[in-house]
Amino acid sequence: MRRFFRIALFVLALTAALGLHSSPVQASDRKVSVGLGFEFATGDYGTDETTDSYKVPLIVNYHPTERLGFKLEIPYIYQSNSTTVTLGGMRFPARMEGSGGGGGTGGGMGMGSSASSSDLSDSQSGLGDITLTAGYAVLEEQENSPLVRPLLYAKFPTADENKGLGTGEFDYGAGLGLAKWFGNWSTYLEGMYVLPGSSGDFDTDNYWTYQVSASYRLNDTLRPGVSLLGGTAAFDEASDPLEARLNLDYWASDRGSFGCYLAKGLSDGSSDFGVGIFGYISF
Repeated sequence: MRRFFRIALFVLALTAALGLHSSPVQASDRKVSVGLGFEFATGDYGTDETTDSYKVPLIVNYHPTERLGFKLEIPYIYQSNSTTVTLGGMRFPARMEGSGGGGGTGGGMGMGSSASSSDLSDSQSGLGDITLTAGYAVLEEQENSPLVRPLLYAKFPTADENKGLGTGEFDYGAGLGLAKWFGNWSTYLEGMYVLPGSSGDFDTDNYWTYQVSASYRLNDTLRPGVSLLGGTAAFDEASDPLEARLNLDYWASDRGSFGCYLAKGLSDGSSDFGVGIFGYISF
């Protein structure tokens, strides 16, 4: 695990070097950006145990046109136990089909009904579920109207459900994103409705996710902001997740950028605390 973290930090440092030493090119000429992140979160998520989790996502953004864009995320996940499961980037208490929904942590994490408490308390790591989001701007931003972008979402079951890293099913979703500038203020609003795949192990419900964010452009390179991320629970009797973040984005050049955040959970369905850092280079 330490070796993997060292590799991740090396790639982040390489991203910084490429971004800081790029030659000036118009940002509109960049169709592809590649990012690497490092995220940590800790909390009980409404269970009886605290879960510490690390995620190292590789993110590829592709914009073939000014209106059309794709985002591919390939995460590597480590979690200190398997009393929770990740869906759509959020972590929920996992309840198996037939576990009775009695408010515990569930009868197992995709391990079958014979999963023991020692299985659930073991730390796990591996590839998470790969996600793909596509958006198309049907309306460009105008002086009195926002940019309007319908979204399509798909989750591919690349995570090992036997480790509790995913549900082992395809998920699909659709949503809408709105973006608008007000002077130096940039605002964004997004909502997504997700239909998780049916599973013999996990009794999941359809759920919503949403994001509200605002940032302020201090200058050409620095932009602090705040955001609120939440949704509805994907499992019966679980709490709806809700999290507040303080964000800071820095453009080292027109080719490289960095971002970081501090997060505080506002409900039992979210982490108690989280922190993350990202680096991007554009081509």
